Amino acid sequence: MTGTIGKELRQLWQQLKKGILHVFTASVFNKIISMLSSMVLTRMLVQNQYGVLSYAGNVYSYAALFTGFGLAVGALQFGMENQGRPEENSFYRYCAKAGMLVNFAIIVLLSVLFLHRDLPIAQAKKYIYLYLPLLLIEYLNQLFMLILRSQKRFKTYARLLIAQTIFTSLGTCIGAIRGINGVFAAKYVTSLAALFMIGWLMRKTLHEVIHGGKLDSLQKKELWRYSVLNNVSSTLNRFLFLIDLSMVAALMASAETIAIYKVATLIPNALTFIPQSVVICVVPDIIAHNKNSAWLKDTLRKNFSGMLLFNLFISLCLILGAPWIIQIIAGKQYLAAVGPFRILIAGYCVAGTFRSLSVNVLAALKAVKGNAVCSLITCLTDVGLNYLLIPRFGMQGAACATFLAELTASLITFGYLIYTLRRLRS
Repeated sequence: MTGTIGKELRQLWQQLKKGILHVFTASVFNKIISMLSSMVLTRMLVQNQYGVLSYAGNVYSYAALFTGFGLAVGALQFGMENQGRPEENSFYRYCAKAGMLVNFAIIVLLSVLFLHRDLPIAQAKKYIYLYLPLLLIEYLNQLFMLILRSQKRFKTYARLLIAQTIFTSLGTCIGAIRGINGVFAAKYVTSLAALFMIGWLMRKTLHEVIHGGKLDSLQKKELWRYSVLNNVSSTLNRFLFLIDLSMVAALMASAETIAIYKVATLIPNALTFIPQSVVICVVPDIIAHNKNSAWLKDTLRKNFSGMLLFNLFISLCLILGAPWIIQIIAGKQYLAAVGPFRILIAGYCVAGTFRSLSVNVLAALKAVKGNAVCSLITCLTDVGLNYLLIPRFGMQGAACATFLAELTASLITFGYLIYTLRRLRS
């Protein structure tokens, strides 16, 4: 028995050394640095400025959902499928060119759209215009990092991830000395610096990509089909994290309220890295055993039980210590965020245990249609509940809408997973 356990532990350590440990460590470090940066920003900017910056950043996040129409992820998929062949660099080259054109079109379209449109937070319009060109820089950064992943250079990937976070966070905090304009100047400087740093480390690969051949029409069609469909699915999943702040802004039109609600969402949103890290470890094994119902039942029972206990412990600690935590993160002026914070933490506990794991396991079992339907139902539920609850209960209503939407999504996805496993067993 002891020998078997020792062998399993050695196998686990070998898997971790292949890159998961580096990526997980980088993710934890990045969350800590980003949180510290947010704590500094809430103290350096007055509440109204932080609210305007949060609103402009939220609008930019919507635009970023469609960046390159998912071509960067398509580059990862098709690049790995053609690894070691001339087509690999052809796909990278095409995704770089086509993705930049798509992003330029998005920038022009949104600039025209906002030109004669009144926004709930009028001061944010000029900062949205400052945000948009960052789509071009960040798309290339994303594409280069995905190429590193396709080459399995996980150590380099993790180190660059940490370096990018440190540069961005430190630069943003220094720029905040000069107010919002200083924050944007820092964003451009750090983004360009990160791009040049990645480019220098990948100079040999980039030289090969630049001289890559052309794709034929069939290859382009397959690439676009995969990228767009994948982008639709991921957009629906990320939409839930953005819609609440936008609807708080639209229905309450207060920069101070936006700032408070933004603070309430910082930790609940950041905690999503926990189930994501677990998924990185378990999904490859699930794919390898996706026809073995007995193995799946036993493995998933252990994973769901472990995640539930861990998330319950973390969530209870955060809920009980909410006033103290909010003061540390943002200061006493943000204590109004305690109520929404507690509700959102409860929502994370449910979704971080059941929805996150269920969605990824269903994808490993190729039950992707259920995932798409669930994402759509979740978004519609959240939007409807926000319209009903925010006018009556303000920020508390927005947090309750998110909790109920995540509860609905968790019930649907977990139920659909059980149904799928029973079908597999039969």
